[in-house]
Amino acid sequence: MRKIFLLLFCVLLAVGVNAQIRYGVKAGGTFSNISEKYNGEKISEFKLGVGFNLGGVLEYSFSESFALQPELLYVMNNIKPKEEEEGVSSRMELQFIQLPINLKYKMGTENLKFYVTAGPYVGYAVSAKLKAESEGISGAVDLFEWDEFKAKHLNFGIGAGLGIEVSKFTVGVGYQHGLANLTGVDQVSIKLGSFNLSVGYFF
Repeated sequence: MRKIFLLLFCVLLAVGVNAQIRYGVKAGGTFSNISEKYNGEKISEFKLGVGFNLGGVLEYSFSESFALQPELLYVMNNIKPKEEEEGVSSRMELQFIQLPINLKYKMGTENLKFYVTAGPYVGYAVSAKLKAESEGISGAVDLFEWDEFKAKHLNFGIGAGLGIEVSKFTVGVGYQHGLANLTGVDQVSIKLGSFNLSVGYFF
């Protein structure tokens, strides 16, 4: 057993020596929606709401083509109901600290690369609110404390994306499909999905 651990350590050390590490930043827009079901049947419909994302990126390259890219992001998701009462504007605002860990495949030249990414992500909700405004009067409900929602902090899922890198600048698009149920209400399932568009820079 000790020999196995020693061999594994040597392999990881060799990979680390040969790997190249870059650090970067990214920011962009997030377009979110949720799926709400009761006993497996859809009970509400929503439309894409616009939020934003920003944070840091680490690229750990194993070769010219393959890399591991973890990110640490602050993500705000806004979700709007498809139909609203006349004179009322409302939205659900979910804010997460999010950690995607993507496998990245790159192709192209030194100054012009195309890439695709795929991998899991996990997020922790730091804020979850339902906000509404009518005739100049606004209010908010904390979804962690509201018995009709009972929001959970943990979210996780899978994502994929593609983009282009010109010199040290990047432009990418992606989609994240939530697998976690965000509500603690019995027999109700609420899952989050989002598209994102971002620009970034590697130092």
